[in-house]
Amino acid sequence: MCFYFGLPENVGVVKKRFKREVLPLPGYEPNEKFNGFAHPQNLVITNDAPELIITAHWGLLPHWSKDLSFRKNTLNARIETIDSLPSFKDYNNNRCLIPASRFYEWQHQGKTKIPHIIVSSEHESDLFCFAGLYADWVNPENGSPMRTYTILTTEGNTTMKYVHNTKERMPVILHQADEEAWLQGTPLHAFAYPYSCSLAAFKL
Repeated sequence: MCFYFGLPENVGVVKKRFKREVLPLPGYEPNEKFNGFAHPQNLVITNDAPELIITAHWGLLPHWSKDLSFRKNTLNARIETIDSLPSFKDYNNNRCLIPASRFYEWQHQGKTKIPHIIVSSEHESDLFCFAGLYADWVNPENGSPMRTYTILTTEGNTTMKYVHNTKERMPVILHQADEEAWLQGTPLHAFAYPYSCSLAAFKL
């Protein structure tokens, strides 16, 4: 699961790390903690324009969605089932990278929830990226187009089983060397657990 992540670095830092051009990004602001349930605009790199950094709204809307309310169900997508679920099966080839420098999860100890910040301990800079899928949705009420996305999740590694000790899940975080392979359509199973990057978690 991943409902909160951060990317406080400015767009210039992201551009340098991912070596892409940046289109004008109206409505986008860096943030230490994006809340998925607010469906923010986030930076993405998509396989239909891999040379660019653009934005998309968090919460994938399939083409058949009647309204925006459906996206609360699609902030995340389990990599084990995205080739069969109606919400995602049409978009398995719509690959995207979602830049981040941290995400947040809560450990349960009895009735107490202990917040943790999780970062990569293997990437060259603080920046890594989640594996995602995107969809273009047209609002049936006004014909307005919207690009939307979901973050893939997988079984938790040792660090995340300790932190996320109820669901034992984690987002699919790509090794830097595999970012282009994800965009280019390497089969999904190659990124399912035990695939994972090294993570470090700290109590807040």
